[in-house]
Amino acid sequence: MRRSLSGKINPVLLAFLIPLVVIIAAVVLIVLRNHFHHSLEALNVAAYQRSPNDLAGNHYNLDAQIDAQLKWDEGFGRIVSVKPLDGSGRLSVFVPDQLGSDLRVGQRFHLSVIVKDKGLIQVEALDKY
Repeated sequence: MRRSLSGKINPVLLAFLIPLVVIIAAVVLIVLRNHFHHSLEALNVAAYQRSPNDLAGNHYNLDAQIDAQLKWDEGFGRIVSVKPLDGSGRLSVFVPDQLGSDLRVGQRFHLSVIVKDKGLIQVEALDKY
């Protein structure tokens, strides 16, 4: 008794479909991440410096260059000084350890941040450019 080939999955077709699905999933993730990042309002540094608590709980974009590492606690994160690229002074931001394992002075980043209670700026996502 012979088996019908129609019941089997063609290995060539399978070898083509698996990478195709992976590529499509990667493209969707990149597009969604970029959409979220670009849909945020830019952090108004002057307004933050006047009254940081007025911005608490809000999410913003911040394009900045790392100026100095101020503090690092292994397993927790680091506080770094950044210079916003619009030239509006310096800010201290908290970068959780899972996001910023390799941050160096002079590097530039697109940061997605949230202003936490008492004005702490916490990085939620970062992209080096």
